[in-house]
Amino acid sequence: MKKYLNQVIIFGLVCAEVLTAGLGNQMVAADEGEQSALQADQSMLSALQKSDKAAAGKLLDADFVWTDISGKSIKKAEALNALSAFATDNTGDEKVQTHFYTQIETVIGEHHNARFLRIWVKRPEGWREFIELDTPIVNADVPRSMVPSQGDCENPCRTLPYKPETAMDKIILADWQKTKVDEWHPNATDWPLHIADEFLIINNSSMRGKADRVVLAKKQEEAGVGTVGDPITAMEIHDFGDNAAVMISHHVPHRGGKPYYNVRVWTLRDGRWQLAISQQTSIESAAAVPPANSK
Repeated sequence: MKKYLNQVIIFGLVCAEVLTAGLGNQMVAADEGEQSALQADQSMLSALQKSDKAAAGKLLDADFVWTDISGKSIKKAEALNALSAFATDNTGDEKVQTHFYTQIETVIGEHHNARFLRIWVKRPEGWREFIELDTPIVNADVPRSMVPSQGDCENPCRTLPYKPETAMDKIILADWQKTKVDEWHPNATDWPLHIADEFLIINNSSMRGKADRVVLAKKQEEAGVGTVGDPITAMEIHDFGDNAAVMISHHVPHRGGKPYYNVRVWTLRDGRWQLAISQQTSIESAAAVPPANSK
C-alpha cells in the first residue's frame, strides 16, 4: 500500500511539473510574441523619423488605414505618399499603454493633443501595422455617448447592415449587440461580462475605463433610463487567429451630429468574448445628421 501511495505521489508530481512547464512555455511564447510586436512598433517609429519610406512600407499591412484627428481616413499608399505628415503625427508619444492578444498588439497613448491607437497584427511574414487612429482630446464634462437617450434601437440592437462571414464573427457580433441592449435597457450585471478588465472607450469627449462605465450602468439601471446605440452604416470584422478580432464600423449619432468612425478590439478570454477597447473619431468633413427623434 505504501509503495502504491508513493507511486501516486510521484505520478502527481510529474504531472504537476509537466503542467507547470507547459504553462511556462506558453508564457514565454506570449512574452516573445509581444516583444516582437513592440519591436516592430519601434522599428516603424525609427523608419518614420528617418523618412525611410521603404522600411515604413514593409511594416504597414496591405489593409492599413490611418485616420487622423479630423476623421479623414487614408490607406497604405496614401499614407506613404504623405510620409512627412504621417511621421510628424507619430512623434511625442506619452502615457503609452500596450496590450497583447496573441496575434494583435495594441499601443495607445497621447500625442499632439490627441489620443492615439496603433493596432499591430501578426501576418505570416511578421508583425504589420493594421490601424492607426487619432482622436482629439476635447474637454467635456459628460461624454456624449454616455448621455441617456430615448427611442428605439432597431439598428444596432436588433438588425445591422452587415452579415458575419465566419462563425467567430457571428458570436462576436451577437455579444456586441448584447452590450448595446444592456445599454439601451440598462443591465449593470450582464454588461461587464462582455467587457475586458483593461477596457477603454475613447471618443471626442473623453476616455473612460470599465469601472467608470459600470458605475454609469448602475445609475442608469436605477433610473430606468438607458442609452440608445448609434446606428451603423457600414461594418467589417477581421479575425486574427481564433481568439482576437478587430471590428471597424461607421456610425451616425442617434442624438444627431457628425458621423464617426469606430475601431474595436475583441479577445476571447475565460471562455467569453470580451471587448478590450473601443475608440472613435468624428468625421469632420461629413455633414451633421439630425437627431433620430426629429425624423
